[in-house]
Amino acid sequence: METEEMIVVPKETPIIEQLNSYYLNIEKMFQYYQGIIDSGCAFFQLPSSEGVVFFDAFNLINGVFKDQTSFIKGKEAIDLLIEEAKSKKIRISIYEIPPERIAFWANVANAEDLYKDLSTEFTDLEGLIRKMMSDRLTGYVEIAFNSSDTALLFLHNGLVIGSVSAESKWQLVRTEKLQMDLLEKSRKIGAMLNVRRIVIEQMPMNGTAADSANAVNQPRNNGNTVNSLSKPEPPSDHNEDPKPLNIREMLQYLMLIYDKFISNNRKIRGDFDTILKRKFVEKVDKYDFFDPFTAEFKYVNGKIEFSGRVDDVRLATGLVECLHEIAAENDMQKWLDKSLWPLREKFASEIDFLKIKI
Repeated sequence: METEEMIVVPKETPIIEQLNSYYLNIEKMFQYYQGIIDSGCAFFQLPSSEGVVFFDAFNLINGVFKDQTSFIKGKEAIDLLIEEAKSKKIRISIYEIPPERIAFWANVANAEDLYKDLSTEFTDLEGLIRKMMSDRLTGYVEIAFNSSDTALLFLHNGLVIGSVSAESKWQLVRTEKLQMDLLEKSRKIGAMLNVRRIVIEQMPMNGTAADSANAVNQPRNNGNTVNSLSKPEPPSDHNEDPKPLNIREMLQYLMLIYDKFISNNRKIRGDFDTILKRKFVEKVDKYDFFDPFTAEFKYVNGKIEFSGRVDDVRLATGLVECLHEIAAENDMQKWLDKSLWPLREKFASEIDFLKIKI
């Protein structure tokens, strides 16, 4: 089964939309937005084609161009889009992408086949997704119901981070309901499945924002703008230490989300602090460090203060259990499904380390 290649653009955080290239200096446009956001993409809309350029504060990382007859990637696509924008009226929109995800989205077009042409007649989609989660896949599962009805389910390090489909008009969707709908649909009408792996290597980080804008038409990285898909080199002794886990920061972010929902919902009786303390009283036999009378745990002005002797893993386990029950008791889950995705992406390493569901 061969499916049509497509451009995937995460459009969740628009910075500015529908700029007219007629009034723009494209190199200066990139230089400007590289200076105000850490990373993102520029989506180019032409009458009969489209394209995207992914960038961070230092480089134009990758480009993809697609029209009715061609699909072009890398430096060639970047050059083509910039030249088209100089000579034609093109609509350009800028979207911010978190730095911890820019490498993923920039390399979607470079994904390589892992499993091909699996039929749901013999392969259960739910089981396949579970296996890819267990294998910590970074890539996506392609689900083709027919030639015009396809969906992509994206995973980063085994965590499902969203999906796009013909039904969603290729807008990124981050609700678990869509995943359940895809599973149900695959069982009802069947589908062909492909699994593609995204190989993410270290991004080039040399140069400045100005250098990047001025060097758009110059070769980089031995003539390649995008990262090679060749096998990564073995780690050297000079690699930086792994990014430290920020469990307390994650818990504070999580509590702020719950606090915001409860504070703004008139149907819920009581404020977040009161509801939280009641839940702590219920759980005090299991988690004695939540005892309101000993005050080992405090949540004040969006900050966690904890003087207990248990480690952050135990603290996180207890707090997440309390918050899950508060969500269930106050009908928060549908809202949380939409609101927790930024947290899940930002703190994917912490969630994976704690082995918890958020």
